[in-house]
Amino acid sequence: MIYTVTLNPSIDFIVRIDKVEIGEVNRIESDDKFAGGKGIKCQPYSTKRLGIDNTATGFIGWFYGTFCYRRFGC
Repeated sequence: MIYTVTLNPSIDFIVRIDKVEIGEVNRIESDDKFAGGKGIKCQPYSTKRLGIDNTATGFIGWFYGTFCYRRFGC
C-alpha cells in the first residue's frame, strides 16, 4: 500500500460559451468543476496500473476544501 500526501491540490474549472466577442461581456452557458492536480489525478492512476494499492491524501481548505467535501465526500 502506498500513501501520498498532495500539498497543493486544485480544482479544474471548465466553462463553455457560445462565442467570444472582443470588447463585449461574454456570458458562460455552463460550467464544470473537477478535483485536479497531479497528486489527485496521476498518482492513483499510475500506481493502479502497476498493480499497487494506493490512497491519495492531502491538505485543502477554504472554498476548495468545502467544494471537495461536498462533491466527493473526502
